[in-house]
Amino acid sequence: MSVDFRSVRKILWEDWDPIGCGVPADEYDDYAPHVVRLLIERKPREMVADYLRVTAADTIGCPVSDEKLREVVTKLMALRDTGGTQS
Repeated sequence: MSVDFRSVRKILWEDWDPIGCGVPADEYDDYAPHVVRLLIERKPREMVADYLRVTAADTIGCPVSDEKLREVVTKLMALRDTGGTQS
């Protein structure tokens, strides 16, 4: 199974976006490979959510709401379950 880096990148930039103020498209590229790995390894959604929650709050310093996090993780899980790409 493979998950497309570009699709994860797009979700992180368009939907997760903790900074939220028109950041460059590559702003979250450092975090995408870890998300890809979690998806490829079929880790539970809670683990993906925890990674994104901690990264947003502690690393970036801009926490995201639980609702936003649920939506993002749902999109990421759909990538995993449909072969890894998003149009």
